[in-house]
Amino acid sequence: MFQCPECENLLDRRDIDLDGMQVWGVAADGTLSTTTDPAHSLDCLMGAIEEFLTSEECPNAEYARHVSALSATEFLAAYIDARRLGIKRPEFGYTEETIRDAVNAGADMILGVIDLSEAAEDAISLVVNAALALLKNPEISFVEMIEENYSEDADEVLSWWGWNK
Repeated sequence: MFQCPECENLLDRRDIDLDGMQVWGVAADGTLSTTTDPAHSLDCLMGAIEEFLTSEECPNAEYARHVSALSATEFLAAYIDARRLGIKRPEFGYTEETIRDAVNAGADMILGVIDLSEAAEDAISLVVNAALALLKNPEISFVEMIEENYSEDADEVLSWWGWNK
C-alpha cells in the first residue's frame, strides 16, 4: 500500500496504472515515484541521434538539428533520472547465459520429441558444445573445442560412431 501525497489515501499498487513507458522508482528521500523506463529513454535517444545525423536531408536542416538535439538532451535526462532512482540499465542483446540456456533447451526439445540413435544424440551434443565454444572464441578449432568440453581427445570422439573419415 502507498499513501498518496496529495489526498493521503492509501492506494494498492495494483490500483496505480502506469503506461508502458513508466516504471516505479524510489528517490533518495524514500519517496515512491514513477519515471520513464530507461529502455524507452535509450530507444528515443537513439532515434534523436539518428534524426540529428540525417538532419541535412531536411528542408530546414538547422531547425532539424536543433529539435533533435533538444530531444536527445531530454531523453538522456530521463535516462539519468531513472538510473538515479535505482532502475537497472536495460540489457542489450543476449547474454552468454541466455544463449547457452536457449541452445541447450533447443537440443533438449529436439531430443525429447524425436527418437534418435545414441550417435545422433552425441552429434547434437557436439553441435551444442561447438556453437557455445564459437560464441566465446570464433576462431576455435574442433580439436580445441573437444579439449575444452570433453575428457577424451578429438581422435577418440571421432572414433565413437565411426565419424573419423
